[in-house]
Amino acid sequence: MTSHEALAELIGRMESRQPAGPPCLDPWCGTTRNPCGHTPDAHMAHHGARAILAGQAEQHAHPATLAATAITGVILDEDTPPPSTVAEMRTALKDYDDNRPRSMQTTLGPSELGTPCQRQIAYKLSGATRQVINAPKWAAMQGTAMHALMEDVLGFHNGQLGRPRWVIEQRVDVDDEIGGAGDAYDADHALVVDWKYVGVTTLRKVRRKTVPVEQLVTPDYRVQAHLYGYGHERAGRPVRWVRLVLLARSHDYDDSAEWTERYRPEIAIAALDRYYATQDLVAALGLPGSGLFGAVPARPGDACQWCEFRRPGLAADASGCPGNTDDKIDKQMAGLIA
Repeated sequence: MTSHEALAELIGRMESRQPAGPPCLDPWCGTTRNPCGHTPDAHMAHHGARAILAGQAEQHAHPATLAATAITGVILDEDTPPPSTVAEMRTALKDYDDNRPRSMQTTLGPSELGTPCQRQIAYKLSGATRQVINAPKWAAMQGTAMHALMEDVLGFHNGQLGRPRWVIEQRVDVDDEIGGAGDAYDADHALVVDWKYVGVTTLRKVRRKTVPVEQLVTPDYRVQAHLYGYGHERAGRPVRWVRLVLLARSHDYDDSAEWTERYRPEIAIAALDRYYATQDLVAALGLPGSGLFGAVPARPGDACQWCEFRRPGLAADASGCPGNTDDKIDKQMAGLIA
């Protein structure tokens, strides 16, 4: 074989590895027998979050079963009311959520770097086992549905304006390792927007006027906003403001509120520094195998009730963290003494 022939063969092999077409609707097809050849990020960038979710829902539906049910149905007992749909959907929702790409991802994103609890980050980075939650993550799923709605609304608004004022669900890279899909960027105001679908307690807190603006929202929300700002800035977009739009989980849109702050890149950089320092600490402590999670600083608080590593009653180890158990006991004792 001549050198020219060898080069041609090598080029042919390289070209054969390139994806033959656009990304499919399954970001995790690389784990199947028929991968399309594109990365998960390429799937998300090509289709957008809404189309990916729709594709996942369609994938879990069996066409033959759906067709048969639509034509004939299955009547088990004419005299007894059917089993509870609420109970059946509880299982279906949990199974659906467990198989969503976001639920299956193992890398941390901007929404997770702002937690005030470094121990939680260490648990996630080390791959420690999470506590089993036998229920749908209903609040998070409502939030996902609201994000899909706002994606449609902003696309519609761009069409009304006749120009791309809004950059919608765009993948932004905070650095070479961490990135995610930013909810929205308003080019008219150099403003990064992050949607939050929240209840009355959060709305009540953000309307307080007696505390500094940085204390009106939780640290994780605030840091996340600046991290997405940092990502948009790295993508070449000017960023002057970051905003959390707190969409009300109520019957009235006008219950909604918003929080706005001047963009401060140092907040994002500090979060990244802590993330990589935690990586180093996890390696130095030999986690999760050593079980020395108690050596990682924690920040117990009300957010512990939502932590997937909370395991009350014992000191922190590879099986979980006690969370704010001690705080609750102290408050209960103070109430009894009073």
